[in-house]
Formats: sequence, C-alpha cells, structure tokens
Amino acid sequence: WRIGGDVNGWGTVWNAARLNAPLAPYAGPGGWNDPDMLVGSSPHAAVHNTPAQARTQFGLWSVMAAPLLIGSNVLNISAYDLETYTNAEVIAVDQDPLGKQGRIIASDCPPTALASETIPACYQIWGRQLADGSAAICLVNWAPTATTVTCDAACLKALQLGPKVTARDLWAKKPLHGTFTSLGVAVPGNGASALLRATTA
Repeated sequence: WRIGGDVNGWGTVWNAARLNAPLAPYAGPGGWNDPDMLVGSSPHAAVHNTPAQARTQFGLWSVMAAPLLIGSNVLNISAYDLETYTNAEVIAVDQDPLGKQGRIIASDCPPTALASETIPACYQIWGRQLADGSAAICLVNWAPTATTVTCDAACLKALQLGPKVTARDLWAKKPLHGTFTSLGVAVPGNGASALLRATTA
C-alpha cells in the first residue's frame, strides 16, 4: 500500500522517508509500506535527482523494506543508476526474510510539518535488523555540507549489535578493516549517504 504522495524530486524523497518512519510496525511479510517509485539520476528523465541522491534513495528504500520500482525510462538508464539498481547486496537487504522494516535510530532533524518537502540541514541514521543477526545501517546527510555521521555504541546497541562489530560497505562491496565500537563515516552533503552491514564481532 502507498503511504503518501508521488515522489517527483528530492524534497519528496525526504518527505516519503519521513512519513514512512513511524509506519515500521505495520510492515512485514504479507504487506509492505510503499513510499513510491525510485527516481534515478538519468538527465534524460523528466524527473531526476543527483547520482548520490538516487543511491541514497535506493539504500533508504532497501532499509525500509520498500518495493523497489524504477520510475524512470530503463531504456535510457545511466550506467551509474544501473550499477545502483543491480547491487545484489543492497537488494538482499531489501528482500531479507526477517521482513522487518528499518527505523530511524539516531537523528538531529527537527520536527517538520506533516507534508513538508523542505529539507532541514540534519543527519539521520536508519537501521534494519536482518535475519542472520546482522544489521543494515544507512547514514544519511540531508545537509548541504559534508559531515561525519557516527553510529555510536548506543546506536549499535539499539540494533542488538556490539559492543564490537565488523562492517561491510555495501556500495564499495568490500569490508571495512578491523573491529569497531562505533561506525563513523565522512558523508558528503546534499543527500549523500553511506550504507553498511554490521555484524557483532
């Protein structure tokens, strides 16, 4: 079932994610919250976001266990978007058999109006527990400038992880070297993100 209006730009991606966050308890095997189509970055499309924003949307939708429906012309899809939409590790997060929708674990975003498409300068950490005991963690920087976003010990504990974890970068398709008591990533601004899969060490 749809949970809001159409996604037709970056402001509506923010609004759809924000509206979907409190609906996590209502999603699960047999029924899923649908925050609408994926908006890619292909410049030929009538509606498009930046490449980083398109990748953030795909990562967020996967953490939210949302249907992954491409809303742009696949005949003219860019190589970057094709790489994004065919990432098997990210799709596996979306299709995880536990069927638990992710939620906001940490955020400094202020409260906003019910249907606001005005994006505040803030960050969010979304987390989703997975069937094998690991968790997917999406660190989103909504602000216009770069910042370091950190899933600290309390964040990891909220996902039933820790005190030490190993992690894998799902976009780079490679592990982070070492074990960690927190996961901090330097994230560029304007809707960029990082997507990790963390496991208790």
